[in-house]
Amino acid sequence: MSGSPDPGRTSLDDFDDDLELVNEKPLSWFDVSAMGTGEMLFTAGWAWIMFIASGYGIKWTLIGFVAGAVVINIAWWLYREMITAVPEPGSIQSYGREAGLFSLGTSYFILYAPVYGAFMWLELLIAEGLLSLLFPGAPVEIWPYVVIIPVVALNLLGHQITGKVQAALVVVTLVGDIVLAVGVWWIFADSGYWTENWESPTPITWLTLFTVGGLWLGIMAGILEVQQVLVDEWSGFTKSRDVGLLSAAWQLWIRQLPLAFGILASAPIAALILMPVPTVGIVQERLGAATTHPLFYLALATMLIATYTTLSVFFMAMGKIVALYAQQGALPRVIGRYSSRSVPWVAILVLSVFTLIGVYWRDFNFIVHMLSMWSATLYFLIALFFIRMRARKDLDRPLTVRYGLPLAVFLLGYTALIALGITVLDWKAAVVWFALVAVVTAYDKFVVPRTKRGGHYRAQVMRQRTDATRL
Repeated sequence: MSGSPDPGRTSLDDFDDDLELVNEKPLSWFDVSAMGTGEMLFTAGWAWIMFIASGYGIKWTLIGFVAGAVVINIAWWLYREMITAVPEPGSIQSYGREAGLFSLGTSYFILYAPVYGAFMWLELLIAEGLLSLLFPGAPVEIWPYVVIIPVVALNLLGHQITGKVQAALVVVTLVGDIVLAVGVWWIFADSGYWTENWESPTPITWLTLFTVGGLWLGIMAGILEVQQVLVDEWSGFTKSRDVGLLSAAWQLWIRQLPLAFGILASAPIAALILMPVPTVGIVQERLGAATTHPLFYLALATMLIATYTTLSVFFMAMGKIVALYAQQGALPRVIGRYSSRSVPWVAILVLSVFTLIGVYWRDFNFIVHMLSMWSATLYFLIALFFIRMRARKDLDRPLTVRYGLPLAVFLLGYTALIALGITVLDWKAAVVWFALVAVVTAYDKFVVPRTKRGGHYRAQVMRQRTDATRL
């Protein structure tokens, strides 16, 4: 590869002698559920109402959800075949390599961290609203730090998503949101509000299906991440691969949709969008501002737990991604350092600073539209990589999944239309996103291989081929 040093001149250990990885633990089903639970509680209670139903009504929100679910199911059908052929961690980069588009895969890989960090800006807004409800006399400015500091401290100490405490929190949220959904439907739901909120308040065009589907994909941004982590780190490859979609997506949707429906049937959307946290706000409004009703405290508890667990996942998972990219030679070496507790502590500190930017910059429509463009790009790349990998004849295990090619072609066209829909909705967000992808791709392709560590990494990874025949 042009600009790469001779791989025989140095060993990989020469570059990684500053890293000490200890106490790595496999993830359990509870761990994986925790990663999605916080996001889905957040989205059902706030983002769905604020950014989809408020603009398109319940009917088109439901249609968009189905469209988004179709995209995710098709992508997973292709993804499980690719991960069977090339069962390596860091899968997006691996598939980009096998497709001959390594730097394009890397652009998604590295942009995962800042885009997911922008999602955390929304989480901090939710936490701020929740804690303000609990302590109305306290200064609002302190709450983001009250949330961030303990989460970062626990992660730096190595108390991450694999702990028993996290599993217990997942149980609380699993039970809490089901009870909350039943309570909202039983006490507050009204068919008149449901009818009032059904139709779209904005004009419908031929792009609406793709636009709303794209907004849903942005909100469900963490679903494929959960699937990837489950397959990469859960014991039992074939089982985790085959049930990944079921565990990571559908069990969350089935639990969360009734709660969202109940909220949308409880008040006019125009009133809901004025509430900082509609999941809690509707309970408080209907029961009285000074309520001591158990349902109010259940809503507060489940949302706060979801916020903390989601932020914890962000620092754990994204910290590893940023550290790995530094180890590949693309960022300063110090960012790739791990502590003796197997924690990428420098990367976590960098991400904590980035997360707090959202406290001072709050253009949330822009953030959600960027998330939508990011998600559409992800599923477009999965289809593109599948098509290019399928055309190869030298893989240890060729891609042979039934209907793979027509589904991949369909997904390419569908996600392109989603990107078009979001671009029409917010062209500034689309331009910024495509510029970021272009810059990161060019940097990874032309600059990183010419650095010492980056050149060494490319020489190693580009010649690597996993033997998948045993699968």
